[in-house]
Amino acid sequence: MVRKTLWVGLIIGICGTMTHGFAEEATKKEKEKSELAKVMGEIDKSYKAVEQISGYYKYSANDWQVISESSSNIIQLSKTVISKFARPDDKKYQELNKTMLAEAEKMYEVVSHKDEKGALEDAQWQVRRLRQTCALCHKHLGIHIYPQLYPGKKEEGAPGQEEIPAPKETNIPKDW
Repeated sequence: MVRKTLWVGLIIGICGTMTHGFAEEATKKEKEKSELAKVMGEIDKSYKAVEQISGYYKYSANDWQVISESSSNIIQLSKTVISKFARPDDKKYQELNKTMLAEAEKMYEVVSHKDEKGALEDAQWQVRRLRQTCALCHKHLGIHIYPQLYPGKKEEGAPGQEEIPAPKETNIPKDW
């Protein structure tokens, strides 16, 4: 009788310890996801600031300042995502984050040439390139940017579920 009681107590203790360990692991993953969501939310705010003015036919000094601050912010946040939230098992995710960083750096560089001819078009081009990078990453991860537009479950094959490769830019002049 004593043996059975000890044996049952041992099994209950082991199960309790394992459950606690799994709960801590799940909490850690949830915390990481929420931190990543906050960083991505900040990137989204900066992106929307430049997207809002990307349709203008002429930029004021204030508009160039918005582009400069937003691109600088995206650069810093992209570096945080690449270093803190790396996914070594997902090579495409890593490449897309590096592409986002590169496109934000190019946008920041355009601001230094804001007085040159074609700078406005270059800035607008970089906003589109950044949008494309974000869209490709969201498609890769199966995240809908506007889920209210696509009701239904992921398993049903809602629009945007399947990845569409970006066109290759082989014949674009280097001065673009």
